[in-house]
Amino acid sequence: MKETIEHQGVIASVEGRHVKVNILQVAACGECKARTLCSSSESKEKMIDVYEDDAARKYRVGEPVTVCGSLSMGKLAVRLAFGVPVLMIAVWMIVAMVWLKLGELAAVGILACLLTLYFYILYMNRERMAKRFAFWIDDNIQK
Repeated sequence: MKETIEHQGVIASVEGRHVKVNILQVAACGECKARTLCSSSESKEKMIDVYEDDAARKYRVGEPVTVCGSLSMGKLAVRLAFGVPVLMIAVWMIVAMVWLKLGELAAVGILACLLTLYFYILYMNRERMAKRFAFWIDDNIQK
């Protein structure tokens, strides 16, 4: 099984070590011949930030490249964005309604505050997480 996630993209800008790569993210069926008839196919343009030494010498705007990320990075992102909040919801609702005997409205109101706090903490740690969620340009595929 492959340990990396790869996307084809085009370099949008290069500033020092910072390279912005524009990728077209397509749904799994996005390349299907029947996608015009299907309502589930979709695609979005996304900008990926890559930090690499000597980027200004190695890359040029408009150059096609392959951006890679580790599969474990994707799994961690899914856990942080979906797994932890779902677990928080389940645990809090049991604690609030069974042990604390709160009403549904109070339990959901406090849950909304807890989830807001959780996502705020993630947002405040975005620079630290950016180091863990690092992308790179694959030079072997690029040329």
